[in-house]
Amino acid sequence: MNRLLQSAWRALLDTLRPSMLALSLLPLAATAVLGLVAHALFWEGWLASMQAWLQTQTWLLDLLRAVGWTQPVQGLSMALLMVCSILALLLSSLLLVAALVMPVAGPVVARARYAQLQQRGRGRLLQSLLWSLWITLAGLAALLLSLPLWFIPVVGWLIAPLIWGWMTAQMFAFDAVVQFASVPERRQLLRDHRWSLLLMGVSCGYLSVLPTLLFGLGWLVLALLPVFTLLALWLYVLSFVFTALWFVHYLLAALAAGREQLVITA
Repeated sequence: MNRLLQSAWRALLDTLRPSMLALSLLPLAATAVLGLVAHALFWEGWLASMQAWLQTQTWLLDLLRAVGWTQPVQGLSMALLMVCSILALLLSSLLLVAALVMPVAGPVVARARYAQLQQRGRGRLLQSLLWSLWITLAGLAALLLSLPLWFIPVVGWLIAPLIWGWMTAQMFAFDAVVQFASVPERRQLLRDHRWSLLLMGVSCGYLSVLPTLLFGLGWLVLALLPVFTLLALWLYVLSFVFTALWFVHYLLAALAAGREQLVITA
């Protein structure tokens, strides 16, 4: 627990460094551009497709009318598309942080605190891409399968961050040590610390939900919607940057400790 809290504190300090704040602007800009392009090219078509599909779901429309929805097709299609859009932006941010921040975060932390830590990893780029692809597909499948449960009060606030936390833990834990640990070392680390890593991922999953609270400020959000959207997206990116640094600090400390223990017992 001491290592968990200590690595979180160090990750927070590193996240607030000017160089890391500047680096966070790269995934922010890339995600914003992707979101704007997707909205301009596909939003109307996706909305029309969603409405056409809902028109065929008579049981669902009858249920929504029974609970007081006067225009269930328009309202639900917009709500579902907004949820999917937010998930797409979050996933894009997560992948971009993994691609742009993790390769920098590991060496920076290692040089500052673990200068003697030997790099024993091989083939980082290919392994990271394949692992990220697998975790992304598995996470998206879980999110889609659990989508009906999101409309149950409280349950939706539990399931999505749990799945998101699992994805974060699997993706960032792998990237944090793939450059420094050999394959046996990496497998041992991820196995020995799996519950701590899951706790870190789930904690950051809930942390990534906090920027949505900005949209509860009422009329001010509507008046400055582009500004608040960009601010929320940057906070999402920063939460992922903090998460990346947390995993790097925690796992490099565990790797260094494990190697020292082997030297002592040898």
